Amino acid sequence: MSLFGDINLKELFDNDSDYGNQYRFDALTDDMISRAEKTLGYKLPKSYIELLKIQNGGLIDNKYDSWLTAIYGIGPTEESYNGLEDMFENWKDEWQYPDIGIPFGETRSGGHDMYYMDYGSVDENGEPRIVRIDNEGDISIYFVADNLVEFIKMVFKNQEIQETLIKRESIEPNTLIGRNGPKPSMKEQLKRLMSKVRKK
Repeated sequence: MSLFGDINLKELFDNDSDYGNQYRFDALTDDMISRAEKTLGYKLPKSYIELLKIQNGGLIDNKYDSWLTAIYGIGPTEESYNGLEDMFENWKDEWQYPDIGIPFGETRSGGHDMYYMDYGSVDENGEPRIVRIDNEGDISIYFVADNLVEFIKMVFKNQEIQETLIKRESIEPNTLIGRNGPKPSMKEQLKRLMSKVRKK
């Protein structure tokens, strides 16, 4: 029985546009799961694996009035463009997001906030809570849902999500300098993305 009940998860995604297809990968395999868990340092929750086995990543269809715009899938290699492992390093190293779990969902902000599976709070089934991290200025972490299933159901039903601030940390200017240099501006981030596309 599906953890998501009677929700048709494929309906969540935009599979018609070229842009949407940039987030979708071929069928998920056990080897891909094992590799991703080793790369990320986190065990993937059953709900996320189930979702990716139905569709391995994708852009959220615009019929849903959601702040969530994309869910990462697992690509054939660690460096797969828009794949979970590649984007995990991007948000942690380039954008200086806190390493509290797995960034799985992009938002309308274009990188200034992200949906995370937060392993600081895991239920009895091994399912991490879902938070939204806003790193525009200070780091602000908001509780969104108890787990991924609850979050996806709210998105699917176009429910208004009531967030609660969990934690806010002031960031000193020098902490914005990572091993890859200063956190890039939105313009610079777009340039890097376009450069990757041209190399493909």
